[in-house]
Amino acid sequence: MRARLVVLSAVILALLSPLPAMAQAPGSTKVVLRNPDVAKWAGRNNFLSTSASEFTCRPLACPAPSKVTAKISASPTRSPDRQALAKYASQTIPAAVEQANLNVASSLAPGRKIERLSSTATEIRGYPSISQEMRFVGGQEPVYMSKVTMFVKSALVDIASYSPSRETARRNRDLFVGAMQVEDVPIRQ
Repeated sequence: MRARLVVLSAVILALLSPLPAMAQAPGSTKVVLRNPDVAKWAGRNNFLSTSASEFTCRPLACPAPSKVTAKISASPTRSPDRQALAKYASQTIPAAVEQANLNVASSLAPGRKIERLSSTATEIRGYPSISQEMRFVGGQEPVYMSKVTMFVKSALVDIASYSPSRETARRNRDLFVGAMQVEDVPIRQ
């Protein structure tokens, strides 16, 4: 009886002990979005996914109410074409905003509008990116969104910051972009 208890305990301990770190496969990218300041930001992950997070600025910790959302998914390519990104930023995003405004106008909540302030292809932290800023009007006060979509090797990272202040939205986005950790294993040639 005692021997069974010892064996059972050993099996349980073996199952509960941390597993050794698995090596990343060549060509894979591990991106971790960390909370840059846990005293200032309350964060949570999407219940069904570890690749989506939402952070809300705690009361009185930011100059204006603020929220940052982050999503990591598979990138369609490790090296996007810069001209294709520029075309996407200058043509596809404005067309999508126009379509969204048409949809809102015909919805049950007319009077709301999305204004595109900017959308450009750029490079952030050395990675090809699309940066965009929008203003949502029609509520009590306008809300600004400052968003960056980064092609981080084999990962596609979206970080969007929302605030009634355009400058605060931009600053919060940059704070979370700076807190991002990247570990890339290059493809063997």
